[in-house]
Amino acid sequence: MSEQPIFLAQDLVKIYPRSNGQVNAVAGVNLEIHAGERLGIVGESGSGKSTLVRMLCALSRPTSGQIWFAGQKITGLKEKQLGNLRSRVQIVFQDPLSSLDPRMRVGKIITEPLRSPWVRGREGVPTDTSARLEEVLTEVGLNSEDALKYPHQFSGGQRQRIALARALVACPEVLIADEAVSALDVSVRAQVLNLIMQIAQRDNLTLLFVSHDLAVVRHLCQRVVVMRAGKIVEAGSVERVFSDPQQDYTRELIAAAPRLPLKHPLGLSLIHL
Repeated sequence: MSEQPIFLAQDLVKIYPRSNGQVNAVAGVNLEIHAGERLGIVGESGSGKSTLVRMLCALSRPTSGQIWFAGQKITGLKEKQLGNLRSRVQIVFQDPLSSLDPRMRVGKIITEPLRSPWVRGREGVPTDTSARLEEVLTEVGLNSEDALKYPHQFSGGQRQRIALARALVACPEVLIADEAVSALDVSVRAQVLNLIMQIAQRDNLTLLFVSHDLAVVRHLCQRVVVMRAGKIVEAGSVERVFSDPQQDYTRELIAAAPRLPLKHPLGLSLIHL
């Protein structure tokens, strides 16, 4: 991992107004994320973890606080000034069907990022769109013929592979997976998780993995932050947090974590203990 954070967040606050008051979705978060690390962000629904990553990738603006990406302050920038971030960060959401245009063939969906002015011309991004499509389809376990189909013709697990292919096609440096496997059944979830792990390790991606499931994070990530009510209540290496949790809330999450069989990229079977 590099010394300079690829993401730096200071005193982040996100408040949503409500008719009967307001909701403090994120309440004073400070966080450093280094290039090449795999960070898990965990907590129950409503803890603020998805709101946090949406602010990091500039899909939502903080009410207050500052965010830097690769040394550039991004809070306050207009959309047309976010090219550096947009070309290097990709996100995969929980519901792939809602993020895939049902009117577009899969091949066009996957290669859409390559047509972005932010991506075209960036060093390391393939210029042969057809060749890159073939390559990324193979990476995620899909066939060439799948490029001609529409999203509704695929299962949930296959649609998540399509979403992952689209995120990877432009060779991002940061991949954000926001509850990306929580809607999948256990066997398909393990397949997609193994795929994410393999690609992250091979390409030295910075991975932000958002989940309510500590069993998954334990196998996938190196470091974990635990959120509750918009705040980070515990943070540390996966080994330390699992072996010696400091907060009762963290202990409750660990106790509730289901068993999930995963296959290690080197071929070892990883079973949650």
